[in-house]
Amino acid sequence: MSKLFHDMQDAARHSAERPANSPALAQLLDAVGAEAEAVRQATSTALQGCRRLEMLPLKRPFLVADDETPSTHGAFEAYRALRTKLVRFQSAEGIRSVVLTSAEANEGKTVSALNLGLSLAQLPSQRVLLVDADLRTSGLSAVTGAVEPPGLAEVLAGQATYEAALLSTNVPNLYFVGAGEAQMPAGDLFAGSKFKDFIGWCNEMFTMIIVDCPPIIGLADFDVVSAACDAVLVVVRALKTKREVLTTIGPHLQGKKLLGVLFNGQERQHHKTHYGYYYSKIGQKR
Repeated sequence: MSKLFHDMQDAARHSAERPANSPALAQLLDAVGAEAEAVRQATSTALQGCRRLEMLPLKRPFLVADDETPSTHGAFEAYRALRTKLVRFQSAEGIRSVVLTSAEANEGKTVSALNLGLSLAQLPSQRVLLVDADLRTSGLSAVTGAVEPPGLAEVLAGQATYEAALLSTNVPNLYFVGAGEAQMPAGDLFAGSKFKDFIGWCNEMFTMIIVDCPPIIGLADFDVVSAACDAVLVVVRALKTKREVLTTIGPHLQGKKLLGVLFNGQERQHHKTHYGYYYSKIGQKR
């Protein structure tokens, strides 16, 4: 992939230096195009051979495509707005892997990760991978039904290949890596470079990787997981997350590629019903 990138850069430089009908330029562009097609075919072949996951039926607050109603429309629009911003960051700054975390448990990070993945997968240009990196609770795996090993734990322990942990799903363009069954403490599994190497491999296969990460406070996992990825989104729950808690996590985010905050759980009235949905508060990277 890196050779392809450099070839594309060379092609761009030659296009500025040579006439558009230059035979040398045409040959170079043909070579780059052929290599790009070879990479696409190799990727498609690898994905066709992975295990299949028929995800469990999802109910609200999970937002499946056929559940857009007047009461859920605001939630869908919020995720579409977030999706648009992420795709722009992807194009402008090369962001391919995003960690979703929260200060503490039960603030909605797993729901947010899955809903964001579902929303991104609706775009034909996106091939999305969801990774359950919360090996302590395996919440995302339990919700989707991806409980059978091997998963991320086996990959980190050296007991499974990357391909063996990969699952295709019944949602087009959406793939999954479950948490697996950890036989060692999560902190030990994440030690070293194995997770970074895994994310690097995933970057070659997918256009966007969404990682459900353990909460920040009291656990060391976040620092390792976030260091391997391009950006971080912090989930904050309305009427639950306290200001002093957010102040506490500040030092953990220093030097991280913080995109912004997802503010969730805000109730709005829609046709005499209430539905807690998610707002994106994302600005410039900090």
